[in-house]
Amino acid sequence: MGAGKVLGAIVGLAVGLLIGHPLAIVLLAVLGGFVGHRHDEQHSQFTETSDVLTDFLPPAPRTVDEGRPEDGNHEAPVDELTRDLCALFIEVAHADGDVRREEVREVRLYFESVLGYGPESLQLVRGHLKEFLHRPPDLDAAAQSCGAQLSHADRHRLLDALFEVALVDGALQRSEREALRRAARGLDLSEEDEQAIAAQHLGEGDDHYAVLGLTPEATDAEVKRAFRQLAAEHHPDKASHAGRRAAEQASRRFQEVRDAYEEIRRLRGL
Repeated sequence: MGAGKVLGAIVGLAVGLLIGHPLAIVLLAVLGGFVGHRHDEQHSQFTETSDVLTDFLPPAPRTVDEGRPEDGNHEAPVDELTRDLCALFIEVAHADGDVRREEVREVRLYFESVLGYGPESLQLVRGHLKEFLHRPPDLDAAAQSCGAQLSHADRHRLLDALFEVALVDGALQRSEREALRRAARGLDLSEEDEQAIAAQHLGEGDDHYAVLGLTPEATDAEVKRAFRQLAAEHHPDKASHAGRRAAEQASRRFQEVRDAYEEIRRLRGL
């Protein structure tokens, strides 16, 4: 329970006691607790946002004796593209829950290292990120807008950076994989492009694909179809009438197929 909620309830209770009516005591205590709870929520949200964006705080200005600040790229970027990129990054970072500081750090690295944004431009990025932390954007619209403004190579680099953001806080979750798929579609990248980038970050798992009679270039639909066919073909129930040895072989093969499929699902976030 937050401190504001407790304090609010105490103040409401005290006022109710001064009035002396039992109903007033209860109502004012509840009202005070509610007001205090709202204060706790607002204060917590502000603190969380501030902590997340710590890496975007402007550097302290240098004194004359320390020399001029490093120049960097001070040209203001195209604001529409910057805003769309921020929306896309926030939606991917938010796919598995709260946006974390390490994810925002990866976002800054993209703008700073890939796009060459300097201190002033990075503050523009910070403003857009703060906006979207409070008001979630439309991932599909942002991805389509970025796709219309970027070259194929830049779209490829952007999806690579989005994978970095999704993976920086741990294993890829299914919700994150779906967000990355939507981003790839909006960026007008082929499924082959998407799988190639995914393989760089997740590994190819050639042996697992071979068990299903596939290669890493197989589409998600092909993977699911191959698994269903092989699982049906080697299900232990189908070999139960052929004796114990056949049933054991079918069971081992069935388990091998299932293990391979589960590993591919993990790699792809299916």
